[in-house]
Amino acid sequence: MRPELEAAVRAVEACGTSRHAVTRHLVRPVLLQLGQCLAEGRDAEADEAVARLGRLSDELRESFGAAVADELEMACTEHIRSVDPRYLLRPDYDLAYTVTARDRLEARLRAAERLGLPADPSTLEHVRRADARLRSRQGDRHRER
Repeated sequence: MRPELEAAVRAVEACGTSRHAVTRHLVRPVLLQLGQCLAEGRDAEADEAVARLGRLSDELRESFGAAVADELEMACTEHIRSVDPRYLLRPDYDLAYTVTARDRLEARLRAAERLGLPADPSTLEHVRRADARLRSRQGDRHRER
C-alpha cells in the first residue's frame, strides 16, 4: 500500500486503541487516497485498505461510517453551493478551483461506494444537478476564448 493510504488507514485503526471517535477529518485522507487508488486501477491496494477497515471493531466501524457520512455531506454541500448560478456568473469565479474540488468529491464518492457506505441518493441527485450547471459554465468559458 502506498504510504499516504497506509498512513490514513493506520490513523483510523489507531482510534481503536486510543478510544477516540473517528472524525470526518480522519476519514477525509482515507476517502481521497482510496478514491485515487481506485481511479488509477490499483485494485489490490484498494482491496487491502477496504479489508483492513472492514476489520475495525463494531463500535469503531459505526464511528467510521458516521464520519464518512459527515464528510460526504460536507463535500457534496460545498460542491452544490459552489455552483450556485449567482456565483457562476461572476467574472472572478474560480472555475479551476471548482473543477479540482469536484474531482476530489468524485474520489470521496468512489471510495465510499467501495466501502459500502454510499452517499444519500437525494444528495447525489443534487450533485448531478450541480454538475449540469458546472458543465454549462465550462461550456460558456470555452466559447469565451
